[in-house]
Amino acid sequence: MRTALGLLLGALLVAMPASGQNRVRELELNGGLSVEAYRGNLAAATASVVDSTDRAYAAIGEVGARGTVALLEAERRWLFLNFDAGLRQFAAGGFAVRDYAPREWVGQGALSYSELLGGWGVATARAGWRGRSVKDRPPMPLFLQPGFGISTASLKLDLSEIDRVRFDVLADLEWADYSATRLAHQLDLLDRRSQGVEVGASWGDRASVRVFGSVRNSRYANQMTFDPTDPFRRDRTVAAGLSWSIDSPVTADLGVEGTVNRSNSRRPEYDALSARSLVSVPLPFDVGATLLAVVTGKSYVNQSDFKVLVPGEEADNASVLYLDLARPIALGLDASLRLGWTRAEADVGNAYFQRFGASVLLRYRPGGF
Repeated sequence: MRTALGLLLGALLVAMPASGQNRVRELELNGGLSVEAYRGNLAAATASVVDSTDRAYAAIGEVGARGTVALLEAERRWLFLNFDAGLRQFAAGGFAVRDYAPREWVGQGALSYSELLGGWGVATARAGWRGRSVKDRPPMPLFLQPGFGISTASLKLDLSEIDRVRFDVLADLEWADYSATRLAHQLDLLDRRSQGVEVGASWGDRASVRVFGSVRNSRYANQMTFDPTDPFRRDRTVAAGLSWSIDSPVTADLGVEGTVNRSNSRRPEYDALSARSLVSVPLPFDVGATLLAVVTGKSYVNQSDFKVLVPGEEADNASVLYLDLARPIALGLDASLRLGWTRAEADVGNAYFQRFGASVLLRYRPGGF
C-alpha cells in the first residue's frame, strides 16, 4: 500500500513542473480527530483472533490529501489525474483480552481521458486503482474492511441532448484482490472479477432528474459451489434507480435504488432497497449544514443457519445518518463538526453492527489551487 501511495505521489510531482503549478486543481489537505462507539457482539469470519465484545470504543486521528492534476487540456480532449490518500490511527478499547491500535492506510488514483466526439457527445476512458491496508485489525463490533487492492477500467459515453434528454452509457471492468494473511486465509474467498454496464437518462437544468439501470456479472474464482458442472461462484446483480437534484441556494440530491442479486450459489442471493437524501443549506454566521441520510433494507432469499462470508458486500448495504456543520476560519481553511451513525452488515451475512461518532475536521486548500 505505501509503495502504491509513493508511486501516486511521484506521478503527482512529475505532473507539476515548476512553472506550471496551475495544473493542480482542487488540492485539499485534511486532518481531524474523532471518537466513536460500536455496538453488536458479532462473530467476524475474517477476524484474526477471537476477542469480540458487546461494546467497543475508539479515539481516531486522521490525515489525508486529495486533488486533481490536469496533464492535458486541449480544445477537444483532456487528461486528468485524480488522487485521494489518507491514514487513520485508532486507539481502541473495550475488548476482553487486550486493546487494539489499528492503523489504516487508504488510497486511490485514476487517470481519465476525455474527447469530444463531433457534436454528439463526449467519450471518457478511465483507469484506476484503490486500495487499503490495515494493521492490527480488531474483532467485532469495531468493523474495519480488510486490506485489498482493486483495479478498474471503464469507458463512458455522455451523449448530447435529444429532445432535452441526455443519455449516458458506462461499461466497466473490475479486478479485486483481498489481502489474505496466515490467520485470516478466508479473505482469499473475497477475490473477484466483474464486468458491468449502466445506462442512464437525465433531463432538467437547475432541477434535474436521472433514471438508470445496470447489470453486473461477477466471478469468484476461490469460492466453490460443490457442483461439478458449475464449480465456481458466479453472481448477476441487477439494479435500477431514480434520483432528483436541485442546486443553489439549497442543494439537494434525493434518490432511491433497488438491487437484486442472484447466484449459482444460493447463500449470497439477496434483494435490497435503498433510499438516499443529501441536503446542504447555508446558515447564519457563514455556517454550512449538510445532512446525509441513507436507509437500506436487505433480505436474503435463502436463510442460512450458519455464518457465512458476504464477499464484497461488507458495509455496502448500510444505513447512514450524519450531520456536518462547516465554517471557514481562515483564508483557505475550513473547520467542521460531524455527528454520525451507521448500521451496516459485517463480514457475516445478515449480522449488523452500529457505530456512533463525533469528529472535528480541518480542510486546508493552499493558495493558488
